Amino acid sequence: MDYLPSLYGCMFLVGVLGNGSLGLTLCCGPGAKSRSPLLFGLIVADLLVCCLSGPITAALYVLSSWTQTWRHVALFIQAWPVSASTLLMMALSVDRYLTVKNYRPAGQVARRRYLLTTAVVVTWISAAILSVTQLISKHPWRKSLIVTHIILVYVMPACAVLISHLGVHAKLTALSLTARAKHGELPLPMPLLRRPTHVIIVAGIPQPARDNLRAAEASVEDLSQPPTSTLRSRRRLANSLLWVAILFAVCWIPYVVCQFCGELGVTAPPPTVQRYSLFLGHIHSAFSPILYWTLNHQWPQRPCRFRFPALYRSASSTNEAALGPFHPRLVRPPPIRRRSSHYLY
Repeated sequence: MDYLPSLYGCMFLVGVLGNGSLGLTLCCGPGAKSRSPLLFGLIVADLLVCCLSGPITAALYVLSSWTQTWRHVALFIQAWPVSASTLLMMALSVDRYLTVKNYRPAGQVARRRYLLTTAVVVTWISAAILSVTQLISKHPWRKSLIVTHIILVYVMPACAVLISHLGVHAKLTALSLTARAKHGELPLPMPLLRRPTHVIIVAGIPQPARDNLRAAEASVEDLSQPPTSTLRSRRRLANSLLWVAILFAVCWIPYVVCQFCGELGVTAPPPTVQRYSLFLGHIHSAFSPILYWTLNHQWPQRPCRFRFPALYRSASSTNEAALGPFHPRLVRPPPIRRRSSHYLY
């Protein structure tokens, strides 16, 4: 138990740096006006969990000279950001599923900002109302209110996030069937007509070197695709969202089990287990920015890029330098591909 204040101090530093940098990046970066207000509300809630809920929880464990009034205020401030974080996580996941299911252009997404902003305000008010149940100490319905609070704040958001992200995963993989067929993974009833974009002229390569190159290409066939592949980006995005849902549920399940065991008359776990389970739930808010960074960033870089750097170089021809301004890359630049997770924010 003596390590908990130090752990909460580390969580404070990580949470402030992570959520603060993520919020500044989304506010100042390109496409800031088209970002979902639910995401900004979730970042603020996670930041308050690290700045208020964590330090207050550590103070409740260390200090014992709390008056009844200040203890109630501390419990309310401890529970309000956590409730807002879980409810906003649920609202954001449902909005992601509806966005993928019913695709809307950027203009229509910008026009519904008022609705999403209203949803953020309603969520914070609902979280404040649900947090009042933490102040009830003696009431005939206390046990029922606490169980209802646990279900609405922890169980229902975890189930909704998991179901919504499973739906997003299924929708993204269903939409990528054409892309998978272009890469030769799925047969189509009719061939896809693709216009060749590069002419590669290879001459003077010995047969042993050619065999080694073919063997290397066969071993990293799936890695030799361009990084802007729609198939790979959608797969990575779908898998990242699944991991977000799974980690969200895993972080809060121990605390929910401890609360149910204590309120329903089952053998309550030791206080140390309850405190560390609550810390595990709080730490999700500190490390959630890392999960969101993975949605739009290709990291860590695969080791094969260092082992076979020649496979990831752009295709070229022997007379490339002689083309000058008539090179195909200059005459017809490639279209700018929007990131797949743009509308999921």
